[in-house]
Amino acid sequence: MNLRTYTQRQNKFIFILLLIWGVLILVSAGCVKGEVITPAEATARAKASRAVKIKKTATPGGKTEAGGDVIPSGSQATLIGKAYLINIYKEPGSTRIHVQQEKGVEVTIQDATKVNGETWYLIDAPAGQGWVKAENLEIEQGDGAAAKVKTGDIVYLTGKSYLINLYQEPDGKRIIAQQERGMAVTVEDSLNVDGEIWYLVDAPTGLGWVHNENITPEKP
Repeated sequence: MNLRTYTQRQNKFIFILLLIWGVLILVSAGCVKGEVITPAEATARAKASRAVKIKKTATPGGKTEAGGDVIPSGSQATLIGKAYLINIYKEPGSTRIHVQQEKGVEVTIQDATKVNGETWYLIDAPAGQGWVKAENLEIEQGDGAAAKVKTGDIVYLTGKSYLINLYQEPDGKRIIAQQERGMAVTVEDSLNVDGEIWYLVDAPTGLGWVHNENITPEKP
């Protein structure tokens, strides 16, 4: 093999190495950049991330069914039962009693879950925090929208102003959209904040939180 042939082969080998190296750089850059999505897809994902999925919980004393009344965390309830002392358990579905509390005492609902077909609520009672069965809770149902509205319902915006504010969070601070009074919206979530009921609604102008007093199940 003469020097010229050797040099040509060496140059060809170097070219192949550079080509492979270039391909690896392009692949690496693509991984760092990530997927490319359209503005419409980005909007849809942002909306999906803000829409909180609701647990379907039982109305105290009743059966758990999809579409049942939503009992927001933070709601006040009263302990009820045949015995004077109501058992509060360490875990939902457990037989290990954590503390006991007199029936008739008002407690705050913190969470809900379903174990073996039974709905349990995590409550904050004077005696301590723990889990009780749904049958040991009674929630006072009022005449307002909060007592009638559940997730998935179509409700109507109401208020003194022509435009109803939709907030980013259930706190009445940052307005993210406005919608005309009387417009039909869909209830996506509900939350009790410091005794005030807020609803996450899907309106034509966007997804946002409105105060309980700004929705009605009756068409105006």
